[in-house]
Amino acid sequence: MDCLHAPAGVIVLRTDSLLAWVLPYGARLMQLFWLHAPEGPRPLSLGFTDPLAYAQDRAYLGAVCGRYANRIGDAVLERGGRRYPLDANTAQGHCLHGGSRAWSEQHWSLVRQTADALTLALDSSEGDMGFPGRCQAQVVYRLEGARLLWQAQARVDRDCPLNIVQHSYWNLDGQPDLRGHRLRVDAQHYHPVDARELPQAAASVAGTCFDFRAGAVIAPDSVPQLDAALVLDGPGGALRPVARLQAGGLAMDVRTDRPYLHVYASANLRTTAPPLGVAHGPGAALCLETEDMPNGPALGADVWYGPSRDYGHTLALDFSALP
Repeated sequence: MDCLHAPAGVIVLRTDSLLAWVLPYGARLMQLFWLHAPEGPRPLSLGFTDPLAYAQDRAYLGAVCGRYANRIGDAVLERGGRRYPLDANTAQGHCLHGGSRAWSEQHWSLVRQTADALTLALDSSEGDMGFPGRCQAQVVYRLEGARLLWQAQARVDRDCPLNIVQHSYWNLDGQPDLRGHRLRVDAQHYHPVDARELPQAAASVAGTCFDFRAGAVIAPDSVPQLDAALVLDGPGGALRPVARLQAGGLAMDVRTDRPYLHVYASANLRTTAPPLGVAHGPGAALCLETEDMPNGPALGADVWYGPSRDYGHTLALDFSALP
């Protein structure tokens, strides 16, 4: 694969170790290549060969999800005696990843670009997908040696919940599924989900397929169950190491300032267009979404922002060859 010649409209970032393709549509990380793989540049995430195919994507491949990623139950917000109906875009009637025409479906503006970094911006108007306030957001993709740094910032002029997430699907070894991947997560608890896919009270990971405290291989029979938020150790607000994924002689260390890591083993993924990297299918890749509380507005989580409080989210992915 000639990773140096990206399709038209795709922005290329590069260091000695990594090369990224970024698509302004949905502020998507279209692909990340490990340049030091023994076989030559190796694609590490799932995507499509044709940038136009993302207009039909419903799996949020590499996208920035917002205003509020994950689910808001029954697609409604209540605040200060007011009720805000949101766009319901799931069969259960929830608002998922911001709605059917949310940030993953918008064309972001390129603000600045260098050889190894770019900034994209989006102006989300009052009432966008039902959310209150005008929200002005920016995301940064930056390569620093063998690190991919992603940062989101947003300012909203009325009280509004925000949870902006980078939604790449990772497959580090180029094999058809995740069975060669080992995951460690610093989390003692997770939030089981009910039949309507809404989070329940936190429970211990012990004895479940979400127990990655000592590191565990992704077993094929666990793929249908792996779709829930883990409560990360350590205080939110500080960038800290929270997880490690490894396969194919490569490790990816995850650092974030968010309190949760949503682990999703792509059980519902289906082929919809020619892939860039591994073929799409159930269990083909792993989403590791650093985030705030799913359904946070309904559960009293501290996820509301406004004129006196801006939003920020930092995710750092550090890649290293394994001995």
